[in-house]
Parts: sequence; C-alpha cells; structure tokens
Amino acid sequence: MRVSVSHINDISAHNWLYQYSRLGVIVDTSCNLWETSFSAFHEPFQSPLSWILKSDNFSKTKDILSQYPIEFNSDVNVLLNRSGSYKIYDSYNKRYNRKDSFILSEIGYWDGNLSLLTKRNKQLTGVRLQLTVVYPDPISNITFNHFLNLHKKSQIDSLHKLKFFTLMMYLRDMYNFTYNLQRTASWGYLHNGSFDGLVGALQRKESDIGGTSVFFRKDRSEVIDYVAETWGSRICFIFRHPKNPGGSFAIYARPLVNAVWYSTVGLLLFIGAFLYGLLKLNTFLRLGGSEDTTPSLTALFVFSALGQQGMSIHRGSTAVKITIFITFMFTLTLYQYYNAMLVSTLLREPPKTIRTLTELLNSNLKIGVEDVVYNRDYLKHTTDPVAKSLYRQKVLTARENNFYPPIKGMELVKSGGFAFHVDTIIAYPIMRWSLTESEICEVQEVYMIPPQKMGAILQKRSPYKEHVSLGIRKMLETGVMSRLKAIWDEAKPPCIRTPDTRAFSVDIQEFSTALILLGIGNILALTVLVIENIVFRASKNSKFIAEMPTLKKPSF
Repeated sequence: MRVSVSHINDISAHNWLYQYSRLGVIVDTSCNLWETSFSAFHEPFQSPLSWILKSDNFSKTKDILSQYPIEFNSDVNVLLNRSGSYKIYDSYNKRYNRKDSFILSEIGYWDGNLSLLTKRNKQLTGVRLQLTVVYPDPISNITFNHFLNLHKKSQIDSLHKLKFFTLMMYLRDMYNFTYNLQRTASWGYLHNGSFDGLVGALQRKESDIGGTSVFFRKDRSEVIDYVAETWGSRICFIFRHPKNPGGSFAIYARPLVNAVWYSTVGLLLFIGAFLYGLLKLNTFLRLGGSEDTTPSLTALFVFSALGQQGMSIHRGSTAVKITIFITFMFTLTLYQYYNAMLVSTLLREPPKTIRTLTELLNSNLKIGVEDVVYNRDYLKHTTDPVAKSLYRQKVLTARENNFYPPIKGMELVKSGGFAFHVDTIIAYPIMRWSLTESEICEVQEVYMIPPQKMGAILQKRSPYKEHVSLGIRKMLETGVMSRLKAIWDEAKPPCIRTPDTRAFSVDIQEFSTALILLGIGNILALTVLVIENIVFRASKNSKFIAEMPTLKKPSF
C-alpha cells in the first residue's frame, strides 16, 4: 500500500488527486471558512473521499456539518481535542433535510494509540424510507398494504413480486427502519428518454428502495444501481404438444417413409400396366373375345387389391393368374404392415417435435401472450427475427389481438392447439388444478425470452446500498431466500404414468382425412354422373335430329 501526504493550499488545482482509489482529507476546523474545502470536490462525501476533521468546538462543528448531505455511505470523522487526546466521532445523516436526522456518534479515541470502542455500525433506526412496489393486477376489497402483508400463499406471484416484498420486510426488521408504501404498475421502461414505473421513481428520487426486483438491463443500469441478485425467472410458451404436428394427413403418411411410398406407387402402376397388356394380348389371341380390357378395369383391380377386395376379371390365361396372385400377396403384406404401423403410431406416445421457437412458428398452433408490460415491451423492441415474425403473424394481426390474462390463456392451453407465453410461476399452479394427468404429460415448453436473472435496485449512488446488499446476501447465505421460494413457487406438476393416462381414443381431427377422401369421392362420382347424363342426352338428341326425314318445300 502506498501512502502520500501533501500540504496544499488550493485543492482544486490538484487534478492528480482523482488518480487514487482512496483519498483522505484532513481539515483543521479552527481555520476560517474551513468548510469551503468541501466545495473543491464535485461529490465531497462520496467514495473515494474520506474526511478527518480536527475540532476544538464540538457544537459548532456539528452545526456546520448538519447543513451538508453527509449520507450513510459517507466517511466523515470528527476528532475532538480533549487535553492532548482525541475522541473520534462518526458523522452522517439518517435522512438529509429531515429534522434531527444528523448524528455524531462516538466510535473511539486516540491518545497516541488508536482504540475503537465499538464496531462501526450505522443503524437505520428511526429512518423512514420510500418503498415502491410493482403490482399491475387489480386488487379489490382490501388495501394494498394489507394485501402485501397477507401470509397466505397467493396464486399469482409472477416475477417474485410478493416474495421480494416479504424479503424487504425481513430487511426492515433487520435494520429497524420504517417505510412509506407506494404502488406502480410498471417495472420501468424507457419512453421518450425517461423511465416510467419503478425505475423512473428511483431515477427522479421519488423512491429510496425498489420494493420489487427487476430484470438486469443495460439501459436501467445507467440510471439506477443493482445491488444484489435475487431469484431467476422463467417465462416461456406452454402448450399441449399436438399428437400430430404435421396435421391429420400425417397420421396416414407417417407409417411409411417417402421412398417406400414412391416405390409402392411405382410398383402398383407397373402391375396395372403389365396386367392391362396381358389382357389386351389375351383378347387378341382369343379372337372374338368380349371381355372388358379397358385401363379403368386394371385401375379398379389394383385399388381392390389394396383394400383386400376381390374383383371379377377374366383369368383364362396362366400369366394373368400369376400376376393376380403375386399382386394379392404383395398388397396383403403391405396392408397388414401398414395397418399395424398405423395402430401402433396412434397408441404410442407421440414424439415431441416442437422444441424451438422456429418450429412453434411453423406449427398449426395458435399463439397467445400474457397481457403484461414486459411481454409487450419485448415483442415491440426485440431484434430476434423469429420472435418478430411470431408477433406479426400470430400475436397481433389485423384481425386478432392475442394478449390474454393468465387464467384465460391457460384455459385455451387446456383446450389444445394453443401455446401461451406466461411466467411459469403463474402457469404451474393453474396446471396443477386444471389439467388432467394425461394432459400434464402432453405439456411442452419453448422459450422466446431466455431465463432471466433479477436483482434488487436502489437509487444511483444510494447511501443505503451497503445495507441492502449485505442484508440480502446474508438472507441468501442463511437459506431464507430458498425458503421463501419453496413456500411461494409451485414446482412443475410431474407427469405420472397411470392406466388412465394411457387411455386411447381417436378424435374427429385424426379421422377427418378418411372423411375428406370419402366426401371427395362422392362429389367426384356425382360430377361424373351429371356429365355422363349430359353427354348421353346430347348424343341422343343429335342422333334423333340426324334420323329425321328431310322436309321438302311446297311448290306453288
């Protein structure tokens, strides 16, 4: 450690003073206008400055010092001369500009040797602080102060608002201060160059301590101080993973990969063409044969073979018989394998394929977001292209405004086909009493906002920074914060596999593809029937007109 002692007359001329991390200034109060030495520094009572004031008149020195903003975190000591020895006093204001708030407390003496009577401990006894708490949700039939002091666990405690207030009450008991409670609806976001909500109140010095922890953000750190980390927060999309993310058609396409489908279709086309050629050749060799050998016959035969249905076809030729036999053997094997795979696909637990925000955007799920200020701020200012696309396409569109309160959003999650962006502290209790065990097992989570850390905040250069920081860290080390989290926060409901959760049923969505194909077939058949009738009537009329005798004109 390097110590340098200088006798100076003009402090302001010595810019080198600010090069030191710790700087002590000794002032003799017997000099005239000694207090003007404070004005030589921009912030005389803030770190790195420490003051030692040598005094022979205790009352006069106290009266002068009480006029200055000497805060809790200031280091200003008074040495009172008593016949060659000095009593040492620590000076500070409990709260500047408040009557009787200035304190001079004896902490030791010096008579050639330094003796400290007690450990330096600046108490907050009698200090009344402004405490601002964020709570945007409505409260009815109860005062805000009474609501915050309720000991029963509340269902909604997003971002640890109620837990942190409880932590502040422990801090109050630890340092014996009192508080005036203020309420705001926002954590603090930048609008037109200034912050609103909690951060704005601290920035404007309308509040001393933040009664709610906030996210760590660079723009906030420029106007307030983060003093201690508290708890983390997990905000994510929660949804029941669909059984068939690719749609109902994927149920029927899933048992076979694309290469198998292409090979099967190609082989069936080859069989149809080969059988058509055999039938034509057989008719040519058997002159006068009247059997049907049209391409539609072979097409119907192939489809009947796929459905394990027989069809009347001339089998006089051995080659035709062999072709029919091989075709039925092939389609029988394919039919059994396909049906078994289709049933097993429906019975087994579907794979959870929606794991990223991009996959969620490309899915058929509808999207909703909890109607709270931090979600709106993130979606408005994010630079993530996927999140911006999600916001434009599925959250706030020309026809939809998908911001919901937590209860409504989780009801839509229970209904299925809906993903809701919400704090897990809110979602898990609702899941526990509203979802069945099988529905809980279907729940999937996808992050849009990564898990965030939160911290306690104070005014910039707050004199209470050391008290709040040490108090919170002490409660963290002793397990108080872990206990609060265990009491207030619900864990994610576990997925318990029981016979009930394995109950299987096919809903209309999964069966819809078969109904659609049936409907298309009926419409196509009716269309062909109408066209055939029109063509038949048109050809009949043409034939009738052609057979009418030619009328001769009468002669006069």
